[in-house]
Amino acid sequence: MISVQNHLQLLSGNKISFVVFLLILVSCGTNKAVTKSGTKDTPIVYDSSKPKSTTTKTPDQVVSPGATTKVKVKVDTIELKYPKTPTPPIVVKAQPQQSNKGGLSLKDSYNIKLLIPLNSDSYSPSEVAQSRFVHFYAGVMRALEKLDDEGIKFNIEVIDTEEGTKPLKEKTSEIINEGTDLVIGPFERDDVKMMAEKCKEKGIPLVSPWQTSTKITNENPYYIQMKPNLKEHFLKLAHSTASEFKKGEVFIVGKNNKETNSWISYFQDAAATSLNVSSKDFYTPYYVTDDSLSTGPTAFNRLLKNPKLKAIILPNYSYTDEGFAYSCLRRLMAEKGGKQIIVYGMPMLFESEKIEFEYYHALQMRMVMSDFVDENQSDIRAFRREFLDLYGEIPTQDAIKGYDLMLYIGRNIWKYGVNFQNYLEYEPTTYMQSTYNIKKAKSDDSPTASDPEAFDFYENKHLDIIEFKGTKFHRRN
Repeated sequence: MISVQNHLQLLSGNKISFVVFLLILVSCGTNKAVTKSGTKDTPIVYDSSKPKSTTTKTPDQVVSPGATTKVKVKVDTIELKYPKTPTPPIVVKAQPQQSNKGGLSLKDSYNIKLLIPLNSDSYSPSEVAQSRFVHFYAGVMRALEKLDDEGIKFNIEVIDTEEGTKPLKEKTSEIINEGTDLVIGPFERDDVKMMAEKCKEKGIPLVSPWQTSTKITNENPYYIQMKPNLKEHFLKLAHSTASEFKKGEVFIVGKNNKETNSWISYFQDAAATSLNVSSKDFYTPYYVTDDSLSTGPTAFNRLLKNPKLKAIILPNYSYTDEGFAYSCLRRLMAEKGGKQIIVYGMPMLFESEKIEFEYYHALQMRMVMSDFVDENQSDIRAFRREFLDLYGEIPTQDAIKGYDLMLYIGRNIWKYGVNFQNYLEYEPTTYMQSTYNIKKAKSDDSPTASDPEAFDFYENKHLDIIEFKGTKFHRRN
């Protein structure tokens, strides 16, 4: 566990501090992972059996190194050197006093628990800079520094959910106590479900940065899900294609199974709703098999001969379907000849390391994304330079995600107090990478499904359609 008071100092001397300290001291001469233009996002369903590294797609300019954060670390027999630049002395505030201003429960300072799988027991120094969660944590720390400049004060305990062998459920009493005002995390789905119920019992807001589902919790006004669920992604694709194309021009490609057919039904319903018509056959299904994709050049022969064809949707979202989705794109590339088609898909197509620029360009690919880094933004470029100065690494998308999230949550809890989540609907905000448009949402198994006024949790509903033009990805207007 790391305790951070006013973000300026890391307290405690366990291995997590060592991991974070190593990130800060990584040399600017470290090899940077540079691949495709853009950045990679978290897939909707993260396959834990296949870890995915988040890499930066475009190199940034290297600027003069300089450290501005002083870190206090105690590590058994390892001698560590501190950055030379001194930091201001830490001012320890008195015990926060709670007040009720305008009906809001406000405090002088708030106690936040960040549950994150830093996996401090298994990292080696060479692996630190590749950790998506260390980058996320570093982004949070940068946001805390900015919040401190704004006069917003927090006390944060960072709990490594993978440290040791003790399961998270056995740590809940130390996580959720009388002084806890907010919990951020954890990562694993089962842990999120468990913590959501515990926080509901205690009346403590729980912010989930990574998991996305409609089955986490019911009738829980304390749960805030920051990533839109799968159906929201489908809905965005349906609205986008239904507004641009005509009936019969868009085909949904997949295997002829129960899962694909349920997706197709949802798309048909969503398109009918957006078009305000009774017809539910806007999309045309097209089924392929693994054998047809691997044995011959005619998997899409019948589809490509259809004169109405203008766009294709690949609805696969899980990394378990990565091979299938890639095979579809490969065959479309080989068979389409000079025919112009647009392929729509889920974030997994953007995440996949298999898909190269030639696919994005030739298939005019468009993907639905909840977090997208526009490299042309001046504040993104400035953040990267400052991050590189301080940590010696180009920040991944996870670092920007942590930065955006902490600024958004921090400013709102400071403004609205311990029940800040009830006011987020009125604060749609865009930061560097993320746009937050929090709305009330219902679970798939909601016990109050028939009550239009009831809800089960809060969820960020914002999604973008991005496309590859020139040499970069862009948001579509």
